[in-house]
Amino acid sequence: MVIVLITPPPVCEEGRKLYRDNASDKLSERTNEVTGEYAKACVETAKEIGVPYIDLWSKMQETDGWNKKFLWDGLHLTVDGNAVVYQEVIKVFNEAGLSADNMPFDFPDYSEIDHKNPETSFQQ
Repeated sequence: MVIVLITPPPVCEEGRKLYRDNASDKLSERTNEVTGEYAKACVETAKEIGVPYIDLWSKMQETDGWNKKFLWDGLHLTVDGNAVVYQEVIKVFNEAGLSADNMPFDFPDYSEIDHKNPETSFQQ
């Protein structure tokens, strides 16, 4: 088992403003600066307790055009944003010696389930 701390992704304030202007509730919004403070605290905590971490806040901002590429409304991840999360999680798992290819199944593979009588497949 491995515990991984993951920072929040960055926030695109311009994207949030566009979204907020069209929203019915005009709640106060997040800023990238404050989100960065949370990300920094997450990284510091991970280092302090000795667990791996993924710094999405920094990682995503390394890419030109990150605000539109990774965030569809300035906050929530696009397909590309989720791909970054996936790639980083897999990297941490591999570094910890965890690989889906080497992990045992807790339940039968879907191809081994008798769809007419699935209960018997789980009793083995």
